[in-house]
Amino acid sequence: MNQKIFRAIFLSTLLSLILALGAVLFITHEEISSNEIDRLEHVHEILAAGYEDVGLPFLTDAPKTPYRITLIAKDGTVIFDNEASSELDNHLNREEIIEAMQSGHGNSERWSDTLETQTYYWAAQLKDGNILRTAITTDSMLSLTYRMLAYFVVIIIVLCALSMWFASKISTAILMPLYNIDLNHPLSQDCYDEIKPFLTEIDKKQRQIDEHTNMLRNKNEEFLTITKSMSEGLVLLNSEGVILTINKTARKIFGISDDCIGKSFMAIDRGEQAREFFNPQSKVTKRSCEIEKDGRDYHLRFNQIRLDDKVCGYALIIIDVTETKRAEAQRQEFTANVSHELKTPLQAIIGSAELIESGIVKPQDLKLFAGRIREQGTRLISLIEDIIFLSALDEGSGSALFENVSLHKIVSEVFEVLAIKAKKRNVSLKLEGTDLIFPAVYRYIYELIYNLCDNALNYNKESGSVTVRLTELENKYVIEVIDTGIGIAKEHQSRIFERFYRVDKSHSRKTGGTGLGLSIVKRTVLFHHGKIKLKSEVGEGTTFKVTFYKRELVKLSTARDEPAKEGNSVLQSRENKLSFFKEEAKLKDVSNKPAVGSSPVQTKDAAPAAKTKSSRTKRTAKEKPRRITPRRRALQKLNLQ
Repeated sequence: MNQKIFRAIFLSTLLSLILALGAVLFITHEEISSNEIDRLEHVHEILAAGYEDVGLPFLTDAPKTPYRITLIAKDGTVIFDNEASSELDNHLNREEIIEAMQSGHGNSERWSDTLETQTYYWAAQLKDGNILRTAITTDSMLSLTYRMLAYFVVIIIVLCALSMWFASKISTAILMPLYNIDLNHPLSQDCYDEIKPFLTEIDKKQRQIDEHTNMLRNKNEEFLTITKSMSEGLVLLNSEGVILTINKTARKIFGISDDCIGKSFMAIDRGEQAREFFNPQSKVTKRSCEIEKDGRDYHLRFNQIRLDDKVCGYALIIIDVTETKRAEAQRQEFTANVSHELKTPLQAIIGSAELIESGIVKPQDLKLFAGRIREQGTRLISLIEDIIFLSALDEGSGSALFENVSLHKIVSEVFEVLAIKAKKRNVSLKLEGTDLIFPAVYRYIYELIYNLCDNALNYNKESGSVTVRLTELENKYVIEVIDTGIGIAKEHQSRIFERFYRVDKSHSRKTGGTGLGLSIVKRTVLFHHGKIKLKSEVGEGTTFKVTFYKRELVKLSTARDEPAKEGNSVLQSRENKLSFFKEEAKLKDVSNKPAVGSSPVQTKDAAPAAKTKSSRTKRTAKEKPRRITPRRRALQKLNLQ
């Protein structure tokens, strides 16, 4: 308000001063014009008298003066002009000439093209019918103003300063009594008579407000006592089902606004349970039911409030049971899936053991059945290890150690482990892009890349390829695993990250999958606050795109983060173990072939395949190569951490 009054006074004062200055300039201009016209008229009278006595020689022989003298014939032709040396245009259309021919005399003013000079004209008709015109050119008022511009600027600045000071003083003086008004007791102070009716009304309203505030405060305290800490929805209704109070949780559940107070609850919930319960004749004092709203499940509890055996109101409590039901469903589904997944290999183990125990198996087939038992046992261990690993991710893995991991190195290690499987399937492994180093949990990232690459191999085509592309953008790192495999149908793509979900169960069992690989991938990405996207077309291949956002690198404070150098026992131990596991992984296909008579896969460092039966039997179980499962390999990497 102060600003508005200040601006109003300031602008009005400044405008008044500017208008006054403009008026002075205008009056000055008019006064100068009037004086010049009077002078021209006086000079014209002298020239006209001389011309009528002597004739044209009086004008031609006149001495040079600041006045311009022009003699014009009746037809507008210029007879004489003391300043023009050449023939002039016809002057019949000039303003002062037209006026002189009509009324006997006339005057006019004309500006130069630059507006710097102004010429005044006076013309009068002589007795012989000719017109004698006198004129004088002077500096225009605008030119004078330009010359005095500096003075005018100073004057305007001074006027502005005076206007601001004047406006500030007046606005403060006007508002000071209003500032000093005590709104709690507006009539206790003297103020302007014009606003006393307003102050009286304020005092009246203030008293009413105080009364209502006290009443509302008491009700609000009662309401807050009941609903302050409630996560459940609460609705209190009168005997007709009209809403008396409703808490925030209930409003959110039913999707209604604060103005629902006083409206019928039936307008909010038209369910059959509500209609049946809001019946004063009903003897049922309690009722419960479940409803679904916006994809969430709620448990409703209706209670009648009776006084003297008459229904005086209703209380409704709404409990959100969505998470409870979802957790129960997930628990049941997980239990069923785990039971089924554990049951399958156990049945195979028990079946093979029973056949061996019963003596049905021929001696030459014992190796086959033993291989099946070992294979199913290994699959069982892999499943248990996957479940343990996934549980660790679900719990947040607060003890997981972050370090600066090299994606190029991890991908190279994964490719080295999968090289034999890729060669067997005639699938090429490619690594593109530059090395990316960012803070992460090494064993988790290794598991992520291994699972994606292993899936790409398992579901690839003959002579296909698996490409891992590493890209660094402005604020993120991108890992793309691209295969040329069979692809994933649209209807399966939204569920492939679910636990134990398989697109092709028969194919998954052939490849030894547990159904948890992509679940581990998704949880690993979420653990590192990243994103994963899937793009796949049936028959054209699949692309998994993992995005990690850039963060500050971990400081090199531990032995394994330091550069490899002589004497670093941590790095040496880690490299020795890694070499051992890589060599051991090369032999995994030997134990994967259960068929009798099949030749084992040879590596360039392995012994020749031709061995005698006695040499094979002399080998103890301890000397046999141990099968490296995907999960065991990840745990081995974990131990290296």
